[in-house]
Amino acid sequence: MIIHQREVQYSHDYEEFFKVLIEAKEHLEKKFPEVSVEIMYNLAGSRGWATIQTRYPGLADYERIDAEMDKDEEYCKLLESIMGAEGEPPVDQFFRVIQSD
Repeated sequence: MIIHQREVQYSHDYEEFFKVLIEAKEHLEKKFPEVSVEIMYNLAGSRGWATIQTRYPGLADYERIDAEMDKDEEYCKLLESIMGAEGEPPVDQFFRVIQSD
């Protein structure tokens, strides 16, 4: 399993920001039921950043789905309004889950 984690800065209008993230999550999970998305924000430490954690069955699945979503006009339009809106670029991380045999 591959986890892609993206941290995105948000502003005082966080209600609209979170609403758009939920819409994007629902769109992605509807189009690709094998993918799960969690949207979180930090309760301690650095505030003003949302974390979007997306789980894919494997790296090839991530690459295929990411390429398809880059071409999805509805999805891109949703995210366009919030990604990098505060001037700070998103921070991405990738993880491979350690699984027992």
